[in-house]
Formats: sequence, C-alpha cells, structure tokens
Amino acid sequence: MKQFNPTGKLYTSNPSGLKYIKEDVELWQIMRAGHEIPDALRVQELSPSDELFQTYLRAWRNKPPKEWWPFYEQRFKKEMQSEEVLKGLRAVYKRLLLGRNVVLICFCDDHRICHRRLVGEFFEPYGVKAIELNPVKTEQISLF
Repeated sequence: MKQFNPTGKLYTSNPSGLKYIKEDVELWQIMRAGHEIPDALRVQELSPSDELFQTYLRAWRNKPPKEWWPFYEQRFKKEMQSEEVLKGLRAVYKRLLLGRNVVLICFCDDHRICHRRLVGEFFEPYGVKAIELNPVKTEQISLF
C-alpha cells in the first residue's frame, strides 16, 4: 500500500484568527450561509447539515455547551461519513498532498465546540495535524 505524505499545512480558524497567518494559504469557508469572507472559497459540504444547524439554533444555542455539544459532535461525525462530506474532505487532502496550505474557517468563537475542529481532526490518521489559529485557552468561569 502506498503511503502518502502531505506537505501542505492544515489550519482551522474563525475570521479573527486569520491575522495570524504568516504564509500563503487557501481560505476555505466551511459554512452553508453567512457573511462572505474575502478571497475565501465557500465549501458547503464541510458544514453541518441544515437540519443539524437548525437544531442548534432552535434547541441548543442558549444552553451551556456541556448540555448539547456531545449530541452535536455525534451527529456531525455521522454526517462526515456521507459521500457529500467525504468529497469535500478528499478535496482538502488533495490540496495538502499538492503542498498547499489550507485554512478551514467558521464563525464560531470557541474552536473546542465547533465543527471546524472535528473536520480538522478527521485528517489526523492521514498524517495531518490541524493547527487552530485562534485557540480558546481558558475556561469560562461558571458563577452558579
């Protein structure tokens, strides 16, 4: 079996983290809707399904992540097995194999509870470690 060795780097970020880019990159906006990021390619197949996103908006958005994130993560990982998403994942991997650097962008503030982290982690078994450009490093303090 042939081993592939991707030479491109994979980053994840929200728009605020893009200021930390120090090299030539391709910007991949992995959302179905929302503001356009200049010079970014919109790759909808790497975003949550409309059904999952609507569930987040209607049922989870105003609740603590510990109550909903495990369910969101499970559902998104299942969605990542669909042919539509696999097509997008293959496209990212091909760019990395060609030596291109790719940034997966979403508007979530906290990468730990964002699908961009899950997409980035998908590539770890294939020799690619995604680097978050704007990581949240501190926990929110709960007063109650």
